[in-house]
Amino acid sequence: MTRLLTSLLLATATSLVATDKLRLERDGNTGTISVHREASPEAILTQVAGPTTRPYLHPIVAPDGKGELTEFSPGHHKHQTGLYWGFTRVNQRDYFHNLQSDYWKRNYSKVLIASGQSVSWQTSYDLLGDKGQTVLTQTQTWTMTSSSQEHVLDLTWEGTGKSDVTIGKYKYGGLFLRMPWHRGKTKGEVVNSALQKNNRAEGKRAVWVDVGMDIEGRDDWGHITIFDHPENSDFPQPWRVDGQLGIGPCRAILGDWKIPKGQTETIRHRFLIHTGKLDPKALTKKWEAYGKRSYGDVTFITTPAKPVPLIDLNQARLEKVVEMDREHAFSLIFTQLVATDNPAIQKPLLNGILLGLDGQRNLTPPPNWFRLRTSLLDQKDPQLDKLVDQLSQIFGDLSVSQDALKLVLNGDASLEDRKEALSGLVAMRFQELPKNLNALLDSPLKVDAIRAYSLFNYPEAPKELISKYENFDTVGKRVTIDTLASKLSYAKALLEALRTGKITKTEIPNYTARNLQKMLGGSFDKVFGKILEMGELSEISKNPVNPLPDGFTNARRIEVGVLAGLKFNTDRIEAKAGEKIVFVFPNDDSSGMTHNLAIITPGSRQTVVDAAVAMGAAGLKKNFIPEIPELLASTPQVAQGMKYTLYFAVPEEPGNYHFICTYPGHGLIMQGIFAVQ
Repeated sequence: MTRLLTSLLLATATSLVATDKLRLERDGNTGTISVHREASPEAILTQVAGPTTRPYLHPIVAPDGKGELTEFSPGHHKHQTGLYWGFTRVNQRDYFHNLQSDYWKRNYSKVLIASGQSVSWQTSYDLLGDKGQTVLTQTQTWTMTSSSQEHVLDLTWEGTGKSDVTIGKYKYGGLFLRMPWHRGKTKGEVVNSALQKNNRAEGKRAVWVDVGMDIEGRDDWGHITIFDHPENSDFPQPWRVDGQLGIGPCRAILGDWKIPKGQTETIRHRFLIHTGKLDPKALTKKWEAYGKRSYGDVTFITTPAKPVPLIDLNQARLEKVVEMDREHAFSLIFTQLVATDNPAIQKPLLNGILLGLDGQRNLTPPPNWFRLRTSLLDQKDPQLDKLVDQLSQIFGDLSVSQDALKLVLNGDASLEDRKEALSGLVAMRFQELPKNLNALLDSPLKVDAIRAYSLFNYPEAPKELISKYENFDTVGKRVTIDTLASKLSYAKALLEALRTGKITKTEIPNYTARNLQKMLGGSFDKVFGKILEMGELSEISKNPVNPLPDGFTNARRIEVGVLAGLKFNTDRIEAKAGEKIVFVFPNDDSSGMTHNLAIITPGSRQTVVDAAVAMGAAGLKKNFIPEIPELLASTPQVAQGMKYTLYFAVPEEPGNYHFICTYPGHGLIMQGIFAVQ
């Protein structure tokens, strides 16, 4: 009765448009159900429901009767059967590639509403385990309306666990659509609700996805659009886009999910079968009518690089980062921010923006930013104010940066707030900061201030640091030496301090001495003398290339070089999750310094930099590569003029990772984004 009511409600939802009268015919021998227009003997859609094979819809005929929009068991994918449902991992058993009798058993196929503007039918199947036992019972309830412009097809899928069921993590499986694609012949395109196309839509979350292609017998394209319902778990789901115009929502991309014994999981989708030119705006409006929700409630947050976190604003829930065009994303985000005055929505949304823009500074703000900033500050919420100020700094708001500087210099403010403000000013290279750092050298922010000098070309830095050097503790002295050795203008002052005895030779670690030697040449040797215990760098430089490991024969090759001034020759690398990459790292730094290339987890740069410094002189034997989980892979330290090849399997988790040099102090400047999609 519940399912019948569901069908009636769905039918009512689609009855607002002028539709044709339909009728259902069921073959009592095969269980097959066909949909016909009232007076036509030709079926416009067929539900195949054999007693011992997986159920599927095929063929689905275009609304005007010209051409079939599905394909059964093509040569390139024999297991794909039009529009069907088959999980790839159900308690480790594969129902996606296997449609035969030892996997499936029909319970029934029946007509619910036989005729009218809306018709409805239902199938029920047991998914069989390897011993013939029922693992899961799936029931599919279909409701259909039709006109000459489009078919509207609603599906309610119910899966009831007959045992504890785990749907295993996999890159595809579940609902899937196969249209008649033929290699080298078919023209077509996949587009999702975020306007990502084809391979850019693979694995991305979206509220709808459309696949369109040329169809035999037609002058225009045939389309099938699939809607994700807002009440589905993990909405909006990520989608499989297979590169051959096959699509399907796939929750399993996110990880395992479970249906306990005796419980039922319900999943709903709508299908629009239509022809002609794609109209994304119209599709979004139709999705809103289906989901009874605004598309603005599902906001995509951009990164200049890479795609975007998704936020479910109804729950104010921040998810992960996915990709999208910045202009489009800003438009969506800021429209939603202007439309609400609820801090519970605004805060996670602003947090998501900050996450997406991690590491970016002096960006051009969207046109409505300053009006929006005023309205957000009017909320008088301290947490909201802080988020707005952080974003204002990214957009180069000078007044906010000046306020942040006042906070840094305010000894009565909390240390946490001061450190956060200082970090923001350093990140945006605020030009008024260096002349204020001296005031912090006797404060709890001392180490942070010393490090900050290394990011600016500030003529007074060496004098200010050396004048207070003898009062610093061990950590302060070590960081000071690393800072003074970070650039040539500072290094000359450090050499003079060594000559005059203000800093002693024993306080200079060997790795820093070698760095200074390469920067200053013979003048350093005259003051410092011979550098002892050169460690293992010379051995590394003799043969710094690993043999090719298994699985990397056809891996993508990326060369990352070094520029003078502690810079890589790129500040961004893009990769696909799970991809294998061969990094070729030539150290062609004209200044002669030693460097490496290390891949680290998102947001861990300072942690890795600090860990490398903490290794001290003993770190030389380990190439200043700290053994911490934040560091995923690294070349050794590579001498100038040498190169090293690093073989790296990209993490499966998307996000903005980073690449840095872990040589002590270098990572403060020498870094870039490793964007995993």
